[in-house]
Amino acid sequence: YSTYLGGNGNWGNAIAVDALGRAYITGFVTTADLPTKNPFQPNLNGIENAFVAELAAGGSGLVYSTYLGGGGNDAGLGIAVDGSGNAYLTGMTGSSDFPTQNPFQPALKGGPNVFAVKMGPGGSGLVYSTFLGGSNQDMGSVIAVEASGNAFITGYTSSPDFPTQNAFQAGLSNTISNAFVSEL
Repeated sequence: YSTYLGGNGNWGNAIAVDALGRAYITGFVTTADLPTKNPFQPNLNGIENAFVAELAAGGSGLVYSTYLGGGGNDAGLGIAVDGSGNAYLTGMTGSSDFPTQNPFQPALKGGPNVFAVKMGPGGSGLVYSTFLGGSNQDMGSVIAVEASGNAFITGYTSSPDFPTQNAFQAGLSNTISNAFVSEL
């Protein structure tokens, strides 16, 4: 199959496919005409929001599609799916009001920061949603999930205070940026 998904200002950035052939897509949207179905967030909030959508196997229709973001700029850049149909997303957010649920880091620090989200099966809601970052610019670009449900995120940070724990390298090696790897 091949299909369009979106309105006048939508960009797809990542896709994952589960064992049943359902496709999960994330990206960002700048218009209020994203086709939504069973949305967690039915409307664009601000200028640019992330989005997440699940297409039925064979592309026959949307299972769910939703905006995800706050009043600043947000973009979904990476997505993964587990065997139960939970979608894991990462990207960047400049929104202090980005929706959080059971957050590791409840507030935006500096900006933009990484976001990490676990969306329940069928778009049933946020299992968790958290900021991850420091005082400068941080961006999550890829996410993977293991069978036990731990999510692994990589991207870049220019924050000297990016949260670390059990770190192989505890600080930036230069003043511009470094890659990071985090397990949630």
